[in-house]
Amino acid sequence: MEELNYKDLSQEELNSLKDIYIASRLNSMSEHDLRIFVRQIIEDQIKGTVGNEEEKEAWLEMKEHFSEDFARQIEEIRLKGKKKNKNETKSPEELEFDKRLNLLERQQESQAPKDMW
Repeated sequence: MEELNYKDLSQEELNSLKDIYIASRLNSMSEHDLRIFVRQIIEDQIKGTVGNEEEKEAWLEMKEHFSEDFARQIEEIRLKGKKKNKNETKSPEELEFDKRLNLLERQQESQAPKDMW
């Protein structure tokens, strides 16, 4: 028997086959699998933007999704970025020194004699 090719089907037949495939694939997936699949699609759609037009579409979709919380989400991201930038301005040696200094202070506090009264 000769193997069929998509070119052997009419556009209507091909669309019907695609509909059947989609329904079958969805029915065979668990809820967990569906969540993973949808996450991959959304990540590709939002993070895979190329060019200004796609970036604008992604921006509008996020804005619509977050609605009134959109400005708050952006503000939280900016605050986290500022905190991160403060730590990044210190050299690794300075960060290590700060950690050791904090550890030394905690050790001294725990070893200090405590007044019984």
